Amino acid sequence: SSVLYFKNLSFEVFPYFLILSEKNLKEKERVVQLYERLGFKLIVEDRRDFFKEKIIDYFIKTYRDGKTPNPCALCNRLVKFPLLVSKMKELGFEKFSTGHYIRVFDGFLYKGKDGKKDQSYYVSTVKKDDLKYFENSNTSFLTKDEIKKFVSSKGLELTLNESQDICFIRDNYINFLNENGFLDEEGDMVDENGNVLKKHSGYFKYTIGQNVKIGGLEEKYFVKSIIPLKNRIVVSKRDDLKLKEFYLTPLEIFSEEREGLKVKIRYRNEEVECEIEDFKSKIKVITKDYIYGLTPGQIGVFYKEDRVVLSGVIEK
Repeated sequence: SSVLYFKNLSFEVFPYFLILSEKNLKEKERVVQLYERLGFKLIVEDRRDFFKEKIIDYFIKTYRDGKTPNPCALCNRLVKFPLLVSKMKELGFEKFSTGHYIRVFDGFLYKGKDGKKDQSYYVSTVKKDDLKYFENSNTSFLTKDEIKKFVSSKGLELTLNESQDICFIRDNYINFLNENGFLDEEGDMVDENGNVLKKHSGYFKYTIGQNVKIGGLEEKYFVKSIIPLKNRIVVSKRDDLKLKEFYLTPLEIFSEEREGLKVKIRYRNEEVECEIEDFKSKIKVITKDYIYGLTPGQIGVFYKEDRVVLSGVIEK
């Protein structure tokens, strides 16, 4: 829809299709035919090797370290946006755009108008030097339903696909890790005192905050920590997972503001009021209310109203 939007405004537009996974490769023919139908010459590049180096290898290593990766957020920072900017400059263009539900003004990233589809969380990692070339499109200011109406007004009935799960995984991430050297090895699931509660078949199948069933016990238990070297999962009651302080390694700092901030520790989580103590190699975060299931490896994003202030990787 963004391509149609800019064409409608009489911009010179060159669509760019990146093949980053086998799924993208399978979509190539359909996408090429679609853009030919719309009167565009599609630029296609296969960058699967680059994607593997930057994202798939990171994904595997993060799970091996007992953390939970966020490949989509890192892909935007390390792969998609840098490649878009590089191609834009190569072709002699001034701006680029994507279909993300975000807004950019004066180099600052804002939430998209459609709050239910807002993707600023995933784009918060993108470097300021790349984001300054971003041109807002209809996905910046319209809701999904409004975009569908716009596309229909052009005589097209396009299916607007929902954002999919991890693009390089066919079925589920556990099978993917098994295919990449992770073994289903039996290990202990213990309480905080080291008492063995049950056996599990691989630490990489769990993430912090995950609810686990302990046979014969009525109480609910949740994963509190993961010890990869011992293939051990430590579980506890939910209240034992709550905290108000954590550390974060910054990825992109748009502004060094400290007042009136809220932090989001997962895409689907609500934002929580917080304070930050410094902008050094590690940022200490203090939240007003308790948060549960803080997950090392995930992305923390700080907002001031609907503007992104900074993003970073959550640490222990």
